[in-house]
Amino acid sequence: MRLSQSDRLGLCVLLLVLLAAVGVHHVWMRRNAGRADTALLEAARRNARELDSLWQAEDAASRAARSRSQKAELFPFDPNTADSSTLLRLGLRPWQVANMMKYRRKGGRWRDAAHFARLYGLTRSQYERLRPYLRFTPEEMAADVYSYGESDAFLRIDSLRARRTPKLPACSTIEANTADTTLLKQIPGIGSYYARCIVDYRERLGGYVHAGQVSEAHEDLPPDIAAWFVVERPVRVRRLNVNKAAFKQLVRHPYLSYEQVKEIFNYRQTDGELRSWGDLRFSKVFTPADFERLDPYVEF
Repeated sequence: MRLSQSDRLGLCVLLLVLLAAVGVHHVWMRRNAGRADTALLEAARRNARELDSLWQAEDAASRAARSRSQKAELFPFDPNTADSSTLLRLGLRPWQVANMMKYRRKGGRWRDAAHFARLYGLTRSQYERLRPYLRFTPEEMAADVYSYGESDAFLRIDSLRARRTPKLPACSTIEANTADTTLLKQIPGIGSYYARCIVDYRERLGGYVHAGQVSEAHEDLPPDIAAWFVVERPVRVRRLNVNKAAFKQLVRHPYLSYEQVKEIFNYRQTDGELRSWGDLRFSKVFTPADFERLDPYVEF
């Protein structure tokens, strides 16, 4: 079949149009591919810069932590008398020192290392580092060096002629939850410092439920100290509501450790209010003995 001249010309024009369309499509695809490659490359560069910034920030934080650790000094100190600059030299953070000063301004005193460990915000590593350097000097009570005059004003007396506190006869007993420091000092072997420890521990507990708890007030109390006490029935103690008490209230109780209070708060945040100690029966930081001794002091 022979094509006419006009048909051949039309066919050539059609082929030229198709070739031009293919060429335009090829150029357009290459240009878009180049733009996509550029965008991907720019995103990769941006991610690399962000990662580099994070690494630099982490390195800076690590260097700062090492610097603080290296600059911290270790030396014997009394947390009840040390000033803020001394505490900062020991490596404590400024906000921790502020907590200590606030506690002291309110009349608080640390009696021993175990008591100091309950400082709010003190980490375990900080406590272990500072524990060998803790020193606690018993403070003399005013009653040991002062006496009352007729006008009820404190009058200084010669320490060599200071009045001795009369001591209780053998087999005497006093009520553990009502005795004040004056009465406690009448127990043989108990002076002002230990009397304050017994009263302070009673306050932190919420009251004694049996006489044996008095020996927990300080590790150096006489071994037979519990024999001088009785607890009248019915026992009235101050209870803490574990579902409503603040963290500071719970951690201050002698029978609750920092880890145990965290466990209580974690449960409150994830599962709601505790109904009984049975809700924490699978906890690794509580034992049945812990639940038993806490039972008189808590409510749900």
